[in-house]
Amino acid sequence: MPTLSLYQKIGLVILSISVGMCLPNPTRNDALKDPSPRVSPPSHSSQPSQREFIFPRSLPPHTKIQVLDTGISLLLLGFQSGGETFSFLWDTGSDISFYEGSDSLYAKEFQIGEKKLTIRRGEGILPDGIQGLLGLDAFRSSCVFWDGNLLYWFSGDSPFCDHPDAYLGTGLKILSTKQKGEHSYVQFEYPKSFLSYAHLDTGASLSLLPKGERDEFLGEKRVFRPGNRILSLDHWQSREPLTLFAKSGFREEYQKVQFLTGISLENFDLSGDKDKEEVWVIGLGVLRTRPLFWDFSKKRIGIIHQEN
Repeated sequence: MPTLSLYQKIGLVILSISVGMCLPNPTRNDALKDPSPRVSPPSHSSQPSQREFIFPRSLPPHTKIQVLDTGISLLLLGFQSGGETFSFLWDTGSDISFYEGSDSLYAKEFQIGEKKLTIRRGEGILPDGIQGLLGLDAFRSSCVFWDGNLLYWFSGDSPFCDHPDAYLGTGLKILSTKQKGEHSYVQFEYPKSFLSYAHLDTGASLSLLPKGERDEFLGEKRVFRPGNRILSLDHWQSREPLTLFAKSGFREEYQKVQFLTGISLENFDLSGDKDKEEVWVIGLGVLRTRPLFWDFSKKRIGIIHQEN
């Protein structure tokens, strides 16, 4: 049975934010249980509009996957197994992948396009309506390009992974990151003059950031922790830009970012030697506003620069 690491805790805690709304899947809509009042998904209108990316040259062989952005999570659609169709939550905050099932199998095979994956069974881990989760293990030795409602998945030896700039153009900015195990952390500045690293997590709907002096308070979010415990976090909107740093020195700015505060190491029952940088998270509210390149084998992550 899959277990939850620190990274998975953060991802799944944030998955439960703002979930008076429904999470759709191919067959039905299931509302997640949340003690807080019904709310709307975070607004992205203050960020650059998501336009379909135009590739400057033809792409090498790849698997193209439809992406459904529910407002609080990303669902990858179209996986087949045993004559059934499955959707998987994409969560780079999770080490492992699993499908939700009550069958007696330890694992089973899923296929999408030419790709085949063997995924373990989990039971009672994900909220109702989420059929499974794709974590970092599913993407080892590969790279992806996510652009709105499409995910392009390439094998690790693809020329796209080796030379992404040839296919994505000069707008590609490779971010300044560091690794902790398989997990990637990006260098950021927020508030002004405070520099640190934040975990890049597609399974988190909102970011976790330090608070600035003039940030706008939007209320509280009540979120679930493992063990069905509830934690109240403050919800803010930034009044100054969040900056992510590229290796070239380029600074990509994000305006009016919605984020949470109130997470501490003690909230996660961590040992005292854990690095505080494990607390900060860059979630979907930021990531969805730029096309994203992620090379899981070479540990390179880039965004396509867009003017604010």
